[in-house]
Amino acid sequence: MSTSGEPGERKDLRQFLDQLRRQAPDELLQTRRGVSPHFEISAILARLEASRRYPALYCPEVVGSPWPVVTNLLASRRRLALALDVAERDLNATYREREGRRLQPRLVGDGPVKEVRLRAEQVDLESFPILTHNDKDVAPYITAGAMVVRDPETGIRNLGIYRHQLMGPRKLGIHLSEASHSRLIFEKHVQRGQPMELAITVGHHPAFYLAAVSTVPFGVDEYEVAGGLLGYPLPVVKCETVNLEVPAEAEIVIEGVMPVDEREWEGPLGEVAGLYGKRLYSPVIHVTAVTMRERPIYQDIFSGHLEHQLVGSTTRLGTIYNLVRAACPTVQDVFMPPSGLCRFSCYVAIHKRREGEAKNAIMAAMAADPSIKYCVVVDDDVDIFDDEQVLRAINSRLHADRDAFVIRRAMGNPVDPTGDEERLVTKVGIDATKPLSGFPETIRVPGSDQIRLEEYF
Repeated sequence: MSTSGEPGERKDLRQFLDQLRRQAPDELLQTRRGVSPHFEISAILARLEASRRYPALYCPEVVGSPWPVVTNLLASRRRLALALDVAERDLNATYREREGRRLQPRLVGDGPVKEVRLRAEQVDLESFPILTHNDKDVAPYITAGAMVVRDPETGIRNLGIYRHQLMGPRKLGIHLSEASHSRLIFEKHVQRGQPMELAITVGHHPAFYLAAVSTVPFGVDEYEVAGGLLGYPLPVVKCETVNLEVPAEAEIVIEGVMPVDEREWEGPLGEVAGLYGKRLYSPVIHVTAVTMRERPIYQDIFSGHLEHQLVGSTTRLGTIYNLVRAACPTVQDVFMPPSGLCRFSCYVAIHKRREGEAKNAIMAAMAADPSIKYCVVVDDDVDIFDDEQVLRAINSRLHADRDAFVIRRAMGNPVDPTGDEERLVTKVGIDATKPLSGFPETIRVPGSDQIRLEEYF
């Protein structure tokens, strides 16, 4: 763990909110009166969604709490690009490059997250402005909690975002996905009969959250990924009651332990597919301490909506691109569109060199991410970030009997509602590229790129 190297400008949640106010004020809305964390904040976001608006929402006055709330911060590719200080068109390439430029975290003695320290009976999670989003959510949920644990065999940290149900003033539920790295680490603790120590960070810079959901291989410390995305080693401090380190510039950290032999019913909660997840018999967390800023900003992720979907897909695109590139070196970019819930559809743009190449790209994309059910490959003259252009390519270039294929009973995403009892789904590959010869030329209007409409109207 690095202990030197001072960064220039610090990047935390507050710095990013200030950046939005300066550089993209239309990306951040602020409520003018007190709002309730019980459905009201999520209802505002849902109403905005209905008009296809997805701003970050800052609520300075929240009923029942002295703390402000920020939510929907990660629901825009433009905001994610701003977090990495690049143009939106460069988001994918920049993320891929920085994810591989890992920097060890830097241990520091103190930080803003230590301004308030609460232990044992001093902790009351029920006083936090934890949101209830959807009508059948069983309870308020911490949805922007990035949980860090330590592998008992290697000592390597693992970071991931999980759903945490409020079960009491010092008790949380959790859904540990079967495929998650934290689940594997918890199973190692079960084999040893040792409770798993953990710490949950709530509130930090978007780059930290991107690192938390990165799809790096098991055994890679996501704190190192965060350093690469931030551009400097992540400053971390030691926890109060568990043997872990947490971001020094976080808003809130919840420390706790997860017993290996205790389970309770958890859920349902509105999940990434926009449907309610199942009620599960899951481990629980006993909270041992909370550290935080004097007046922390409580960060929330709008569960089951675009923010929830987009933040996870942005990091997946790097893994998909790299595997597709091995099969098709002329791949231009990949995208999981919101119309496919940022999970179930994938668009791939290639510079086609030979027939059959697109089908190889499809198979590589599906192998890279089992969530993908529909993979469409198009030529590089199609903007894969525009659903309409992709649909136009399908309708004008696809010979379905020749260029589409079906894969039955393939492994899918556990939350895919079309999966059977074994979580198997049917997948479809679509080659919507033009034949290399004999296809009509696309029409173009000369000079349109040089026209300045303000000179005419």
